[in-house]
Parts: sequence; C-alpha cells; structure tokens
Amino acid sequence: MQALSREEQETLRAILRRVFEEAAVDTLLQALDHLAARGEQGIAALRQWLEGSLAGLQSDVNRLAKGHGSVEEALARLLEDHARLEESHRRLEETLTRLAEAQARTEEALARLAEAQARTEERLARLEEALARLAEAQARTEERLTRVEEALARLAEAQARTEERVARLEEAQARTEERLTRVEEGQRRLEEALARLAEAQAQAEERIARLERLMEQMTRQVGALSDVIGGDLEDAAYIVIHDTFTRELGWKVGVLERAFLRWDDHELEVDIIGRAYDPARPKYEIWIIGETKYNMTVGEVERFAKKLPLILEYLTHQGGEKKERLIVPVCFCYRARPEVRERIYNLGFHLVFSYGRVIWGKGGPPVSRRKKTASRKGAR
Repeated sequence: MQALSREEQETLRAILRRVFEEAAVDTLLQALDHLAARGEQGIAALRQWLEGSLAGLQSDVNRLAKGHGSVEEALARLLEDHARLEESHRRLEETLTRLAEAQARTEEALARLAEAQARTEERLARLEEALARLAEAQARTEERLTRVEEALARLAEAQARTEERVARLEEAQARTEERLTRVEEGQRRLEEALARLAEAQAQAEERIARLERLMEQMTRQVGALSDVIGGDLEDAAYIVIHDTFTRELGWKVGVLERAFLRWDDHELEVDIIGRAYDPARPKYEIWIIGETKYNMTVGEVERFAKKLPLILEYLTHQGGEKKERLIVPVCFCYRARPEVRERIYNLGFHLVFSYGRVIWGKGGPPVSRRKKTASRKGAR
C-alpha cells in the first residue's frame, strides 16, 4: 500500500488537532503513515488502536462525569466530541478504504513486478550463459594474448637485434660515406686529369692525323719505290738465274719473266717462269719456276711450295701429260737466314743469291748422270 497523500494527511491533522496537541498530532500522522505502508496488517492495527482510543475516551467521560458538578454539560461536550470523533472515524474509514484500494493497486503492481522479475531472472540466466561464453572466450583470448605476448617478446628481441644491426650498418654507412668522400675527391682529381688527358688526346689525335697523312704520303712513295725496286729485283733475278744455270749446268735458258697464269677458274701470279734446254737430256721439257724476295722468310718459302702443284696443273692443262717434264724451283733473294736456307734445301729447291752464288737443293743440281760424272771427274 502506498503512503498517505498530502490531502489525506491534512484531513487527519485537522481532525486530530481537535483532540490532541500539535506534537501528538505529528506523532500520530507518522504512525499512520507507517501503518499505511504496512498494508492490511497496518489497517487492522489502526482499527484496534482507534477502538482502544474510543474506549479510553469513554473512560475519560465517565471520570469527568464523576468529577464535574454538571454532568450534563460535560456529557454534552463529550457527545459533541464523540460526534466529531465519529466524523473523524468516518473520514478515517474512507481514508482506510482508499488505502485498501491503493493496497490492491500496489499488489497488482507487485504482481507485475514479480512477472518482470521472472523475465529479468530469465534474461539474467541468459546473461549468465552469455557471460559464461564470454568467460570461455576471455580464456581463449587470454591464451591468444599470452601467445601474442610471447610473439611480441620474440619480436622485441628481434627488434633489439635489428637495432644492433642497424647501429652497425650506420657505423658502416659512416665509414662508407667517408670513403665515398675520398672517392669523390679522387674522382674530381681524376676528372681533372681526364680533362687534361682529353686535351692531350685531342692534340695527339691532331698529331696522329698529321702523321697519318704523312704515312699515306710515305706509303705512296714507298709503294712507288717498292714497285721500282721490285722491278729491279726481278730484272736482276732474270739475269743472275740465266747466267748461273748457263754457267753451272751448261743449259740454254730461254726468256725468264713474271707471268699471270689463267686456266679454267684458276688464276695464279708467278714471279719467274721460263723454259730451259739441257743438251744432255734433249727430250726433257724443263721449266724454271722462281720466287723473288729481298729477305726470304720460311713463310714465303712455304707459300711458294704450295704454288708448284698448281703451276704443274697449268702446264699439264696447256701442254698435256708429258713424262719428261722437269720443274726446277728456284728462290732468288739478297739474303736468307740459316733456317730459311735449311728449309729451301730440305724441300729440294735451289737458292740463288743476287751476287750469283747458288746453293743446290737436297737432291743436288738438276743435271744428267753423265753430266754429274763429268763434273766429278773434273773435280778430281
């Protein structure tokens, strides 16, 4: 049941003031509020208190009747007081009725509160289940957090190592920058030197260009001179070989000359080629084939040796097969080193110097057996 309203409290205060003092009125109102708060039990106690109060009033009336001279006046006053009390009682009954109605509403509210409490308890049960799940999730989260913390610890250690490496790298970078500074300084000096070198190179290129022009002039001059000297050498070779073979072998040597041999798809240049006739072997077709050089080398001798089969092929192509054909290879030069002389000798070639000396090849001079015998007899 709800507490007395302000209007109800004022009504009760007006009734009680007719009988009691102000302090007693306040005390009674507080008691009534307390009883109203206790519900039906409080209403029963209030009724019991009112009946006791009326009985006490009746006792007081009886005592007053005995003590006063005019009983009727006292009775009249008591009757008035009783009437006022009954009116107060009626009002109190109404108030109690309203209090009972308020109590019913309170109980209805309490029922609704009980239902709400049940729903709240149900929601609380679901909340507890959710909290249990949250606790499990929290446990898993804490486990994961533990692993994360361990990973973070490892990362912190790796970070420390990384920072240490970075520190070392920074030191190395500082040293590298110092070296780079020195390198840049060296590069600057090198660029200056290269600039000077480029200038010197330009000057050198200019001088080289002048030298190249001079070399071209000299080449043309040397070429012209070489042609002159080569022609002179070949002219000397024709004369010396002609005289040498005539004197040493008794041959009749025809014209010796330079020739360009062409047959089929071949073309070959020969320094010396010419016919010779041996009176001791009149059936033989003798060909003198020669190579002329100022300073004969082994390579030049080898190249001359490779020409001979081609020259023989040319002669066969021109004159047909002839068993009595004799090829006499001759090397003519101003000078030849010992290894060149040895190679000429081993190949069976003959070496004729510009001053007329002859060194016969490994097979000896190309003369008949009768001629060789006569020569040996003359030697004896």
